[in-house]
Amino acid sequence: MTIWFSTNIPEMRAISSFNRVSNDISEIQQRFTTGQRINSGRDDPGGLIVREGLRADIKGVHGLQSGMKQAENVTNVAASGMMKLLELLAGSDPGNPSEASLLGAMHGEGDEKAKQAIAQDFLTLYDSIVASTKYSGEDLLATDGGLDKTFQLGGGESLAVKLPDLSSDLAGSAAGFLADVINSTTAFSSTEVINRAEALQTAIATEVGKLGGSQNVIALNQRALDSRLESFVGAEGRISNIDVAWESSRLARAELLAQNAMSSILYNRNYAAFSVRSLFG
Repeated sequence: MTIWFSTNIPEMRAISSFNRVSNDISEIQQRFTTGQRINSGRDDPGGLIVREGLRADIKGVHGLQSGMKQAENVTNVAASGMMKLLELLAGSDPGNPSEASLLGAMHGEGDEKAKQAIAQDFLTLYDSIVASTKYSGEDLLATDGGLDKTFQLGGGESLAVKLPDLSSDLAGSAAGFLADVINSTTAFSSTEVINRAEALQTAIATEVGKLGGSQNVIALNQRALDSRLESFVGAEGRISNIDVAWESSRLARAELLAQNAMSSILYNRNYAAFSVRSLFG
C-alpha cells in the first residue's frame, strides 16, 4: 500500500504569521530602546529624509545661537568697560560728580599742580580699565584704529559692531588728546582738562548708545532663533520620537498574535502526528 502525505499548509501559515509578528515585536522593542520611531530607512523613507533635514536646520540654528551668545558677551563686556570709564570721568551721578571722578576733581578746590597729580592718577586707572576690558583674551577697547566684529544673524544677514580705541597712549583717540593736556610739560590747565574730559565723555556715551542698538538687534535675533529652534525641535520630535501609548498597544497586540500563532503551530503538529498514527490503526 502506498501512503502519501500532503504538505501541512495550516502549520506553514501559522509559522509565517509567527515570524511576521516576531519581526514586529523586535521592531517595537528597538523603538522602545532607542526612543526613535525611525531607526533605519525602511521604517519610513520619506520621514527619514524630512527628519534629517530638520536635524540639519537644528544644527544650523545652534551655530547661530552660539554666534549670538558670543556677540552678546562681547558687547556686554565692551559696554561694561565703557560705563566704568564714564563713571571714572564724571562719577556715578553726572549731575553731582563725586570728588573721585576726574570732572569732580577738576571742578573742586586746589591748585593746578595738585589737580594735575590727580589727573595723572586718573589716567593710570583709566588705562587699567581699558586694558582689562577683554573677551577671551582679546582687547576690546585698546586696539589701534578700533576693533571690527561681524556676527552672522542667519538668512545671509550679519551684524557689524565697531568698538572704538579708547586707550590714552594711542595717537588720534579722544583719550589721547586728554592725556596730552594732563601730561603737558608746560602750563597745566584744569579748564582745558574739563573741556576735553567732557568731549571724551560724550564720545564714549555715543559709543555706548551704538552698542545698545547692536544689543537690541542681538536680543531680537536671539528670540527669533529660540522660536525657530522650538519649531524645528518640535517637528523633528513628532517625526522621530515614538508614541509610547501607540507602540505599547502594538506590542500587546503583537504578543497576543504571536501566542496564537505558536498555539496554532503546536496544534497543527500534534494533529498531523495523530493523523499519521490513525492510518496505522
